Amino acid sequence: MNAGIDIGLIGSAAMIRAASGLVRSSGRLLALGDLRTALRALPAVACDLLLVEAADPTSPDYADLGDIAPNTAWIALDHGDDVTRGRRWIEIGASAWLSLPTLDAATLQRVIAQTLALRAGVNAMRLQRDDLQAVFDYAPLPMWVYDRVTLRFLAVNDAAIRSYGWSREEFLRMTLYDIRPAEDHASLQNALSQRDTDFESTEVWRHRSADGRVFLVELTSRELRYAGREARLVMARDVTVERQAIKTIETSERRFRDLFEQSLGLICTHDFDGVLLSINPAAANALGYRVVELVGRSMLDVVPPPLHSHFLEYLRRIARHDADSGLFYIQHRDGSQRVWEYNNRVLHDEHGAPFVMGYALDITDRRLYEHRLREQQAELEAVNDASPIGLFRADLGGAFRYVNRAFERMSGQRSDEAAGEGWLAAVHPDDRERVADAWRTAVAARARFQSRHRLRPDSGQTVWVSALAAPLVVEGEMTGYTGSVEDVTARHLAEEQLRRNEQRLRTIADAMPAMIAYVDAGLRFQFANAAYEQVYGDERGRIVGRHARSVLDDATYRRREPYLKQALAGQRVVFEDEERRGGNYTCLEITYIPQWDDERRQVLGIHAMAQDITRKKVEEQRWIQAAEQDSLTGLANRAGFLVRLERALVRSRDQHSMLVVMYLDIDRFKQVNDTHGHAVGDTVLRIFAERLASVLRPSDIIGRLGGDEFTVIIEGMRRSQYAAAAAAKIVAAMRKPFVIPDHDLSLALSTSVGVAVAQNDAAMTAAELLSMADAALYETKSAGRDGYRVRMTENAA
Repeated sequence: MNAGIDIGLIGSAAMIRAASGLVRSSGRLLALGDLRTALRALPAVACDLLLVEAADPTSPDYADLGDIAPNTAWIALDHGDDVTRGRRWIEIGASAWLSLPTLDAATLQRVIAQTLALRAGVNAMRLQRDDLQAVFDYAPLPMWVYDRVTLRFLAVNDAAIRSYGWSREEFLRMTLYDIRPAEDHASLQNALSQRDTDFESTEVWRHRSADGRVFLVELTSRELRYAGREARLVMARDVTVERQAIKTIETSERRFRDLFEQSLGLICTHDFDGVLLSINPAAANALGYRVVELVGRSMLDVVPPPLHSHFLEYLRRIARHDADSGLFYIQHRDGSQRVWEYNNRVLHDEHGAPFVMGYALDITDRRLYEHRLREQQAELEAVNDASPIGLFRADLGGAFRYVNRAFERMSGQRSDEAAGEGWLAAVHPDDRERVADAWRTAVAARARFQSRHRLRPDSGQTVWVSALAAPLVVEGEMTGYTGSVEDVTARHLAEEQLRRNEQRLRTIADAMPAMIAYVDAGLRFQFANAAYEQVYGDERGRIVGRHARSVLDDATYRRREPYLKQALAGQRVVFEDEERRGGNYTCLEITYIPQWDDERRQVLGIHAMAQDITRKKVEEQRWIQAAEQDSLTGLANRAGFLVRLERALVRSRDQHSMLVVMYLDIDRFKQVNDTHGHAVGDTVLRIFAERLASVLRPSDIIGRLGGDEFTVIIEGMRRSQYAAAAAAKIVAAMRKPFVIPDHDLSLALSTSVGVAVAQNDAAMTAAELLSMADAALYETKSAGRDGYRVRMTENAA
């Protein structure tokens, strides 16, 4: 029994020897000497239990045991067996009382075991209570508890006070109806009337803040008992912006889907295994199938078997480079082979998963035509003239020698007008220099030429064309160039529409005043709107692809890293990030929302939203300072002093420390005003305030309640005699002449001080303590002024 515990023995040498003979423990027995010696040693000694020789229960030294070793139980060993005296030991803090003359080892061992078990239980309950209170108070989301019968708020956390704008005192005077718009009261009453006692749910309601703002919140609640009442715990999450953003995104997605379905271009999406994820009707019809027959099938099913290896190489290529273009040989349902010219790229869905977006043109007919051109040189001119594609030939110097009729129609030029470099006159003025430079560069390098540009014929209608040209080689010798010009106006317009749809979401995000970004699970930025890039981008505004540590400076990253880790762990995090740098102060309200995979097993990344609330925070501090400061002396005014007094009372109770309050005024101050005027009176008040500050500690709080009434708060005094000494210093300081050079005056004044001292009085209020000091001031006045009187509570005496 009592294995491994350390027991401190406090008392006379005879008592320590007697107790040592009765204790059976494998731990240490620490002889700490008499009570006063032990009180000095205990701060440096850790004991599980104290056995204390009990001599005089009226001695204050026994009460000090609880202050010095608050977590250590002690047993009083009395030389007598008076039960009334034993009850007194329990009242001053002993966990048990035993009569030493009749004490045996078994009884002592049993009481030690019971005392240790009781103290362990009490400590555990205290820790659990503190932990639960901290979780509630510091939760990032608003939380409250309300009475199920009266619907009145019983408790609210700090997040609720920040989000709704009411103070804690205002909240505790309100009911659930006060945070709902008036038009929602009937629906709230109906919902409350239909609830079962075990009801637990997640709901979306409209709430209102103190300034009248109405917003959407998602509520999660459950039943509990609170302070002996039937109550409900509620957690709220503001989903206003989230719901609006979702609605906007859904609208954009519908428009993009309509474009996808109605487009005449051949559009599809597939994964990196070649499985079709979607295909538009135009592409499905071009293959002879319906859409539902193709989605989910491998594209190998529509690729001729001899070309499967080429298709698999395409999949590897686009996975490496994120984009690819070229030709697909496709097998129609009827067995015929088609050739599609494609231009594909890799995109990512809203979960960050990659997929391939494909856009193609069926160029089967064009390629068959080009093949016939190579086989039927004799019919070249006739075929060229019948071709719907503009064709041309040029010499080695790049001068046009021939254009077909399709070229003439698209350019609005006759063949003689297009000859040489005349064809450049049909190119749109904004594209002309670029196209001419590219053509001359290709001719000089004997290389292929490719361009997409605009033609503007005499009709004034702009035509988008895709121009291709390649060296013409006859028997191994280059003789010039042959090329084609295709009207791709429809294709270009479709591509532009697709690009605009892709940028629509970006535009929406950029238009929002908040900074919005998304980082993946590796904390690399995948998206950032314009507001975010303006604040955190590099010299070119670039953020995407960079790690959060390189985007944010070291100090900012260290502040936000714990919240990023919480979000990666699956928590929604809302916090305020304050920074002071070079005299500048900024404050951001930041929300981190984890992005889960479809099965909610893994966090894929974090959505981040930051709003600048600096002006709001600065304005709050300015109003607080203006409301709590006396304009004449710079001291705390009545409101500011009372706030500080309430806080000091709380600290005094928590720390079991002494609290001193002084109430003082200037003797016969009214005569100063009546004789010399209020300007002199104001100067006297300022000098009085300065002298007060000079004789008190920097940590002491001084206030001016009004007129010539001043108050002082002194914390941390160990003995009440020090309070009297401080009051005496103040009285002495005010006896010195008040010299006012501007009015050539030297006034002899004095002060009267009332002092109130409180300690370990849990029921004492700020008003009562101030009233006690005022009563002491009245006694000083009655005794002839120019002095002080002290009043103390029972525990401080």
